[in-house]
Amino acid sequence: MPGKTPSYLIGIDVGGTNTDAVILQNEEVVAWHKTPTTSDIQAGVELAIREVVRKGHITSGQIKSVKIGTTQLINAVLEQDRSKLDKVAVIRLCGPYTQRSPPFMHFPAGLRTLMEGHCGYVDGGYQEHHLIELVDGRLIRALRHEQLKEQAAIIKSTSIKSIVVIGINSPSNPKQELEAESVLVSELGPGYDISCSHKIGRLGFLERENASILNASLRRFARHVIAGFKFAVQRLGKCSLYITLNDGTLSKASEAAEYPIGCFSSGPTNSARGAALLAGSLSPDEADDREVLVVDVGGTTTDICALLKTGFPRQSAAFVKVAGVRTNFTIPDVHSIPLGGGSLVRTEHDRTCIGPDSVGSRLVQDGIYFGGQTLTATDLILSNDLTERLVPSHLRASGLIEVKRAVEEAIDLVKTKQGDARVILVGGGSIIIGDEIAGVGELTRPKHFEVANAVGAAIGKISGSVDTIVAPKADNTSMEEQIEEAKGLAMDRCVAAGGNRATLEVVEIELIPVSYATNGATRLIVRVVADLSEGHDDPEESQLPILDDFGKVAATENYINGFDSKASSYDIIHQLDVESYKPRIEGDLWYLSETDLQFLQDGTGVLGVGSCGDAYPSYVACLHALAKGEAITIRRQETLPDSAVVLAAGFMVSAPLPSD
Repeated sequence: MPGKTPSYLIGIDVGGTNTDAVILQNEEVVAWHKTPTTSDIQAGVELAIREVVRKGHITSGQIKSVKIGTTQLINAVLEQDRSKLDKVAVIRLCGPYTQRSPPFMHFPAGLRTLMEGHCGYVDGGYQEHHLIELVDGRLIRALRHEQLKEQAAIIKSTSIKSIVVIGINSPSNPKQELEAESVLVSELGPGYDISCSHKIGRLGFLERENASILNASLRRFARHVIAGFKFAVQRLGKCSLYITLNDGTLSKASEAAEYPIGCFSSGPTNSARGAALLAGSLSPDEADDREVLVVDVGGTTTDICALLKTGFPRQSAAFVKVAGVRTNFTIPDVHSIPLGGGSLVRTEHDRTCIGPDSVGSRLVQDGIYFGGQTLTATDLILSNDLTERLVPSHLRASGLIEVKRAVEEAIDLVKTKQGDARVILVGGGSIIIGDEIAGVGELTRPKHFEVANAVGAAIGKISGSVDTIVAPKADNTSMEEQIEEAKGLAMDRCVAAGGNRATLEVVEIELIPVSYATNGATRLIVRVVADLSEGHDDPEESQLPILDDFGKVAATENYINGFDSKASSYDIIHQLDVESYKPRIEGDLWYLSETDLQFLQDGTGVLGVGSCGDAYPSYVACLHALAKGEAITIRRQETLPDSAVVLAAGFMVSAPLPSD
């Protein structure tokens, strides 16, 4: 009986500077290839695949699947590229309260101009989950179809094709969102994209809405990008394509095209996952509780994250900002600094400065070591006749000291434990980092460190998860039994998505007590991962459209050629000299400005807002009032007459509730 033909995995990471590709068999690197990212992303992926297959001496028929991670989607938002972002209509299912904080209110001005289309308010929304005694899941308002039809008519009168439907507490009960989607589809007809918020974000109304808006605005461009990837992969024959997600797992290409926000930050996750595999065991000694950090140095930036025992990076806090937009989808907790192999080196006021601008993918054309005229960080560490002649020794020494200082400060910011950390150093630009780093007890440079990101993409797994509320039941079912039931459901979902049941692994079980629930209600989150099942192929993937007008998906020169680009152009609400700032006080009244509101939001967060949740919704409502020309004033208590009436407001609820 003839032997079974060996199968291989290809992992690809499309970065701003380089496109990396690797071939893996049984988690061993067979071959790898690194090529500069060009403006023609599709052609770049095809070239990377062709070259790595040639180096691996394999045939296209031996390739089981291709897994791709890309920064193109988040770059479109960072760069505020109007050719890639669509205007969005937002339909809120709500009562009167949320109208105080309209959609897009806290978006950076540039993104708001590009994305804000229409906002409509329709009766709807639910109170919180029925397991919480104080708030019982009843309707806030019943959904009214005639209002939805009115909104559909307004949208049809515009050129808007992307729509977000968001209802209060829809993650707990999505019924109204789904009903509203059905009505809108019927009224609008084909050609419209409708995003339901419960499929995109968690509890946290404004943050979930923001994430849904970003997702809706990107959908058209995401289809073009992923269709281009599909076209490149089709040249290999019958081969499955998967896109890597923020959490290190995989998505079918068709799903990634519909939910591009899930792919935003897969790059740092891929690097961390690849570093964990290449470096071997994270903790050979069970008594070794040192923090493990991954430092990934590219051509333009350095990303640093903490690595968990599971081999996945530590996740970010509940709320994260993407291009200045506050959201609540899950991404890795990564600290980035503008330092890479292509970072420019210059002297300013007798001080050596590294970056933030970079030659990016033009390092081999512009760097002095390669015969160019630009002094880069790489030229400080590599030596040949050109660098010896053109780079003064004192500049080389001071530049390397500055690189060391920047990395040490960044590592110190990421560390959460006292004592020296273990660092895994990866990325093509990591050659600029020396072996001695303060706060680091062990530094590992694994084999194939140059392409750790592509390795991480190649080992991406299928996932399944459960996020629910559990509580003691009348039939005496224990919490342990309910957890086991949730694990089983997560495993079934993972297998249904294409996971191999024999490789199932529970990587997360989180129990979060629900405040003020008198029956012991607890939020339970279970996440399971597994290897891709042999022979698994999704028939719908062949239906992913390869658009005739696809053209060439371009990575703009602003991103490829430097950090100092439109990627950092989004405005922050206020940047000011805190020491010199003076509030506006006239007589007994303090007239609040946007800056004052920012200080008050931060201050209430420090002092604590009790069980009332985050101050952010009230902050946005106040910003809206100021934008309408209204005045918000504060008056000292001692200036009030004895006959003055002062209202005191307070309520007791579960902390997650006011956020929705």
